[in-house]
Amino acid sequence: MKKNIILISLILLAAFFAGCGDNSEVIETLDGNKITVNSFEDTYNVAIDAMSRVQNIEKENLLEFISKDIAEVPEQMRALNYQFQKKNFYDQYRDMMITTIAAEKEGFTKRDDIKKILKFQEMQIVSQLYVMHLVESKIKISEEEAMEECQKLRAKEPQVGSLPIDRCILFARAKLKKDKSQEILPKVLERIKEQVSIKHNDKFDLDAFLKRKITAPTGTEKKTETAPSAEAPKTEAPKTPGQ
Repeated sequence: MKKNIILISLILLAAFFAGCGDNSEVIETLDGNKITVNSFEDTYNVAIDAMSRVQNIEKENLLEFISKDIAEVPEQMRALNYQFQKKNFYDQYRDMMITTIAAEKEGFTKRDDIKKILKFQEMQIVSQLYVMHLVESKIKISEEEAMEECQKLRAKEPQVGSLPIDRCILFARAKLKKDKSQEILPKVLERIKEQVSIKHNDKFDLDAFLKRKITAPTGTEKKTETAPSAEAPKTEAPKTPGQ
């Protein structure tokens, strides 16, 4: 989950700086950077869409979990419910913007080590979103399949049995999507590799290189300056009975 939060955070930052310039009402101005109604709503929707993709959750199901009271949501989904309440999301978003602006003012994002980290994280985002895009494009779930799966879930799980038929079908689609994704994923990854020309250097012993042990730098070696492990303020989801 933490890895996905990092990916979502990077997407939010990109959405914010890409969206500065609309003419909607200004909510706040942070060092000259405007948070407008449109930019916030767009970023909120982007975050939901991104979370839906990286968590492989049907967007309709995610929106349903967000709209419920936290006590009504399954325990494993409560963190998402809390995160995407608009008040909580705005606070997190605002803190992230303030921290990013402060980091840029100090030249933090211009450091070579930080540029390398950002480049690596960008590669992770692109690869993960691209793979999920290809997987989702190959998933087809008919009404008959969804209804059949709904009936199976009703027979196995009492909680699903008490749901209205439309919500049961939503859960059924989510289950089918997850199952089909796991089946399709290896084929998609193989197809991606086929599209890229790969040429190995026969003179390079890759196995020997990868077996080398990682050693810590000695005191005489020049060490890269590291930044304090400070993060933007975060608020934990409240505990509810049963947690």
